Amino acid sequence: MTVLPVANTNSCAISVDESASQEQNPEATIDTVYIKDIGTFSRKQVETFKRYQNLKKAIELGIAMHKRILEEDLTSLPAYYHFTANEVARDIVETAAELATLPDYKYTLLYRLTPPTWLTDVPLRACCERLVVDNMECRLACFQVASPMPKRTRTKNGAPVDVCLREKIMSLVQEANVDTIFLPVNFLNAHWCFLVIKTQSKRILFYDPLNQDPYKNASAEIATHLKVSGLQDYDMVAQNNLIQFDAFSCAVYVCWMFIRHSNRGLRVEIHATALPRRRFELFIYLKTTRLLTLDPATINWISG
Repeated sequence: MTVLPVANTNSCAISVDESASQEQNPEATIDTVYIKDIGTFSRKQVETFKRYQNLKKAIELGIAMHKRILEEDLTSLPAYYHFTANEVARDIVETAAELATLPDYKYTLLYRLTPPTWLTDVPLRACCERLVVDNMECRLACFQVASPMPKRTRTKNGAPVDVCLREKIMSLVQEANVDTIFLPVNFLNAHWCFLVIKTQSKRILFYDPLNQDPYKNASAEIATHLKVSGLQDYDMVAQNNLIQFDAFSCAVYVCWMFIRHSNRGLRVEIHATALPRRRFELFIYLKTTRLLTLDPATINWISG
């Protein structure tokens, strides 16, 4: 029962919000955010708003992925992928209501594989983690941030590689049974390149999907720093294949280059016709650890 003060009249009635908690807050103050012309909200309310906003974005990306698989990718995929594509499209829709409870990159962040969305570091990290589990010779060093270099210069503004990262790489190189070390390189949250260190062949490979000098120079600078810092007997090798032909698929190319370096003898092409297939195969691999390119069922279907 709620007791109202005597001063409560029709002209200035006091409204009791039945949903409001009657418990006293043990703290003297409560963090609030005032939004002009809207109202004042507690931190918990603002966090709830943000969660729903993130969920809305994830569902929108999921619907876009579902639509693309059925309306565009399906026509570009080989016939032996159609069952898997329809299965994934159905799974996306059935999962939409529970997106908030799923692990981060099981579905929501994989939806960013829908073009023209740019991939964040999470799918790349997921790809590297999958490869490390599938191939005991592989390791992920860390993610390196860099800036484009229009020209290579002798003037140094500081080491291009953090001391802790360099020490970690040197430690991984000394580990037994380690052959491949991944080092993704991010440029201003707008482009991805990579370095791969092959310990058995003693090579430092660096790669820019766009094959443009500003990114190649910066990647070569990182490779040079690692070489003079402890890998003096390693050769530096620039890779210029595969070549990216659009403005937003750099991370897809980087992931596939990682997959190629982790699976000896694997050769895949990524041209305008094959890119939808590679995106779909990458989505399936990150979601299920199933690499369709090497899947026995796929090989049997092709050979049969």
